[in-house]
Amino acid sequence: MKKYSVVADPRVADDLKEARDFLNAKRKGFGTKFLTEYRSFLKTLQTNPDFQIRYKNIHCLPLKSFKYMVHFAINTENKIVQIYAVLSTHQDPNKNWL
Repeated sequence: MKKYSVVADPRVADDLKEARDFLNAKRKGFGTKFLTEYRSFLKTLQTNPDFQIRYKNIHCLPLKSFKYMVHFAINTENKIVQIYAVLSTHQDPNKNWL
């Protein structure tokens, strides 16, 4: 089985930094744990990205330990997963979405 390439929109880096800073402010080390879990989920997306479509062909994958969701699309022809956002499930998605 061929692995998918995972590509993130440049704004995802801002989402990750914001989440890390917020979680570290809540409890020391939480931001690092968040990023570790996110990286683990990237490996999952490389091998099996077929998660639930939530809207307009956008798939969503909730992180297990944190209330954040990865929003992405799949190009099956080219085997590419495009990540568009990593958002808190407690925030208004219209405020943060593209």
